Amino acid sequence: MKNYRLKKEAVPFFKSGMETRVLTMDVWRSCNIDEKALEIVEDCYVSFGTQGEKFNTLSGWSAEGGARFNFAIHFPSMKIKEYDFFSKGKLTRELMNSIQHEINRFYLNFNNEEKE
Repeated sequence: MKNYRLKKEAVPFFKSGMETRVLTMDVWRSCNIDEKALEIVEDCYVSFGTQGEKFNTLSGWSAEGGARFNFAIHFPSMKIKEYDFFSKGKLTRELMNSIQHEINRFYLNFNNEEKE
């Protein structure tokens, strides 16, 4: 089943928090969101927050630790053998290094824009 999110140009017209949601078309329809405001999310995607049995943790802040943002990476068609190979090998570290590079670039740009 495909997942969808709001198109970039549609985000300003919806309440805050909707811009990070990745949901099925049925769920979007149940929220009365028009299909024209949505775009398909790739099979592998990043979502905001981690889901546990009884909670959904998105982010947090503390004076000691600063800001924390939780994201989940979804590989929906991965089989258990692939999961074991990926999670127990060097591939996870390679992915983390790639993500770290993007986070560093994004944060540097964020700090530079804030100072202007």
